[in-house]
Amino acid sequence: MNDATDSYDHVRATLISTFRIPEDQLSPDVTLEQLELDSLALAEFVLVLEERLRVQADSGRATRSTTLAEVAAHLDELRAAGATA
Repeated sequence: MNDATDSYDHVRATLISTFRIPEDQLSPDVTLEQLELDSLALAEFVLVLEERLRVQADSGRATRSTTLAEVAAHLDELRAAGATA
């Protein structure tokens, strides 16, 4: 995936490919808890996104109550600021 790809698209692609979550369960307002991601899965989710986007994310920003839109917004902030890993 390239830099022009929207952060939300990266979030969706990661959930679909890595966690095998059906695409029809994903929308910006869905929380990570609704997707039944436990703490280990959340940690893996953050690591995969960091690797794909080459950013250093704040793992505390991805809690079970975080929505996919909030995850994407945080990634957009990091990408805009150039917070590389």
